[in-house]
Amino acid sequence: MLMLFGRLRKKVRDRRRSLVRRPCSLRLEGLEQRALLHGLAAATAAAPATQLELIAPANVASGTSATLEVVALDASNHLARNYSGTVHFTTTDTATGVAIPADYTFSAGDHGVHFFPMTLDTTGSETVTATDTTTSSITGSVTVTVNPAQVVTHFGLFAPSHVTVGQATSVEVVALDAANHRVTGYTGTVQVSAGDSNATVAPTSYQFTAADHGEHVFQVTLTAAGTEVITATDAATSTVTGDISLSVTPAPVATHLGLRVPEYAAAGQPTTVDVVALDASNHVVQGYTGTVQLTSGDGAATLPSSYTFSASDHGVHRFQVTFGTTGSETLTAADTANSLTSTVTLTVNPAPVATHFVVLARANVPSGKAVDVLVVALDASNHPVSGYTGTVHFTSGDTAATLPADYTFTAADHGYHVFQVTFATVGSETLTVTDTAPQSSVAGTITVNVQTPPTTTGGGGTTGIGGGHHMGWSHSDAVFAGMGGGGHHWRWHN
Repeated sequence: MLMLFGRLRKKVRDRRRSLVRRPCSLRLEGLEQRALLHGLAAATAAAPATQLELIAPANVASGTSATLEVVALDASNHLARNYSGTVHFTTTDTATGVAIPADYTFSAGDHGVHFFPMTLDTTGSETVTATDTTTSSITGSVTVTVNPAQVVTHFGLFAPSHVTVGQATSVEVVALDAANHRVTGYTGTVQVSAGDSNATVAPTSYQFTAADHGEHVFQVTLTAAGTEVITATDAATSTVTGDISLSVTPAPVATHLGLRVPEYAAAGQPTTVDVVALDASNHVVQGYTGTVQLTSGDGAATLPSSYTFSASDHGVHRFQVTFGTTGSETLTAADTANSLTSTVTLTVNPAPVATHFVVLARANVPSGKAVDVLVVALDASNHPVSGYTGTVHFTSGDTAATLPADYTFTAADHGYHVFQVTFATVGSETLTVTDTAPQSSVAGTITVNVQTPPTTTGGGGTTGIGGGHHMGWSHSDAVFAGMGGGGHHWRWHN
């Protein structure tokens, strides 16, 4: 055990020495040191603090905040985790810009270690001391070298070497000293301008904050092709400046329109159509802002109004078209102001007709509890009829069941809807859904096994198709009847 302590103490001392040589890793090394000291403390009984150790960067900049770590140690250089004294700070630096910590009382949560901010002002070697206000022998000091504060002499500007007319470009402005080191404490006001008199700069003037750490990003949108210069200048000191030259290429020009449509459409049902502005190389022109009108050879088609593209469209906009005539039909998109056009031909099929319903629910349902039931309108090929807008009526072999009221499907249902049914009679029961239109034969039936619910504590809830008791309905496997040839398994994603 003594050999272990000796090795650990040596490692702690080595790390402390390395802190002075490598101030940039102060926080990491401090954490490693504390971990080692905690390990020692765990292996030995707690002892009272007899000294303080102060850890700080070997070099700090005048007027810049630095971190000071105070560690309470016992006579064996073990961490005094229970230290709860009050420490007072002094320094040899008496300049007015000095900021040392106020008196601080260690708490149980500190475990003998606490971090403080400090700011020294006078260049050269300066000492900071912490002393226990009750027992003056519990003390410690650290000496640091205070270097002159960094002075901003110019700005560095960074941006892509090639930009496009009309597109916003990020330009980063960095405050630098004579050695091209970033001045993290710079808080001056910078004005950014462009040689392009019509360029947009946001913001044109900005005061750096401490949170910027000497760098800030501006957005510049140029309007002229060629070589353009972006300049940043300190508002108070015009000699503190910097610039960058950018190669600005012309914005792409739309030469034609593209139409993205499905190969087939269904009469009477909305069809999604994308209109795309393209250049001569068939690249999307993201800055296109022309006005487009859709027309069709189908005189019965329902077409959208003309539309002016906005910057947020990025050269692509989606429309809804409803064809009214079956067969081969054309659809044309045209920007008459810019002489752009495009035409496509697609096949319009008759709208699918619902011939029956599929009714989905759990095979076993509890009596007296609402259960989810999914009703889907299908055509003769068992494809969902997304445009079904009929009215459905519910009946059940369970005469005591609580059934939904008649419901008229809407376009937003897309041919399916979830209902809630509460069965009351234990045993095998049927649920039938029927279209209420005269002479309609569209119907569907499901048979479920109604069981006495188990005795449970807590609230009830709804039994979903996917199992468990929960409100609403989620995706699941469910057996349903009514499609001919026996039951089927569907996985329905809500």
